[in-house]
Amino acid sequence: MIEFFEAMQFWHWIILAIVLIAGEALGASGFLLGAVMAALEVALITYIWPDLSWQKQISLFAVLALLCSVWFWYRFKSFNQTTDQPELNDRAAQLIGREFALTHEMTGGQGKMQVGDTLWRVESENNLSAGTQVKVVGSRDMVLLIVKSAS
Repeated sequence: MIEFFEAMQFWHWIILAIVLIAGEALGASGFLLGAVMAALEVALITYIWPDLSWQKQISLFAVLALLCSVWFWYRFKSFNQTTDQPELNDRAAQLIGREFALTHEMTGGQGKMQVGDTLWRVESENNLSAGTQVKVVGSRDMVLLIVKSAS
């Protein structure tokens, strides 16, 4: 095995980069990009200095992989966090301000209401009867907060 490491040349690092980018394509979601970049950088350095020992090559790869991974993380961490539709996957927040007919009788300020194909738990300060027009004014976890509609 030591013979393999002692014979490492720049094209070994290019092959490693190709294998890592293939792994990235299979769904590593950016995790392997730092290692790919480090392998390409070590390939370039080994091409320029072919007599670089295998210990230095592997050490250089380890340090560069860590640095490149941290750089990629800082550079792209906000990429998937910003959106022009912050309520896209928050169905309860999408319902705030809308009016519905209460489908179930409320007792103790709690009840259920059918909205589309979903039966939501609802809470109100008052007990309301089925059929009452209500307005969604907020949400807490998966519970809609409602008030009797003015209309």
